[in-house]
Amino acid sequence: SSLPSRALVPPAPASRPGQSARRRRPLRRSEAKRRSEEAKMVRASLRKARTRKVVSRKPKDKNLKVQHIRDDALRKRYDKKKTLKQNLEATDVKEMYSDRLPAAIPKEAAHVPKVNEEEAPIIEKLIRKHGEDYEAMHWDIKLNEFQWTTANCKKRALAWKAGRTRSGAAEILSGHGMDLRKSIFGAAKERNVFGH
Repeated sequence: SSLPSRALVPPAPASRPGQSARRRRPLRRSEAKRRSEEAKMVRASLRKARTRKVVSRKPKDKNLKVQHIRDDALRKRYDKKKTLKQNLEATDVKEMYSDRLPAAIPKEAAHVPKVNEEEAPIIEKLIRKHGEDYEAMHWDIKLNEFQWTTANCKKRALAWKAGRTRSGAAEILSGHGMDLRKSIFGAAKERNVFGH
């Protein structure tokens, strides 16, 4: 008259073959999200595979074409069978352009350094305070507004002492006159950069 234990009681028949009587637990959100992302990736890869095209572009020719070389002397010497590096190593610039090089290298600078209107008061204060101590000028952060180096301070101080200053108008004019072939606008059109 004793009741059988729970272990001996057979499970209730499943609604579907292979399914236990207990209900399947619902998927967690993270697991469901992962599965949906996997499905998206599979669809995307199939889409890419369907629309994939074979690349038909040909790689550009990396060799330099002789007709693209503008300089006549270099174009005559250029050898198509050699690489660009080999060609440049084989060229002797001194020999090629000897007719264009100056006979002697000038000892003085072509453009003498000058001090403009903006720099003149600053260098004047620096000279008054430090004399010829260019290193001290360089480290004086209050007066040296443009943070000139020691060499820059020396160059400007020597120019200022020699009286080589230039006006703001001359600065503007020299900027226009960099290429004398181009026309200059305004009143500056009548003047020459070097005569100002």
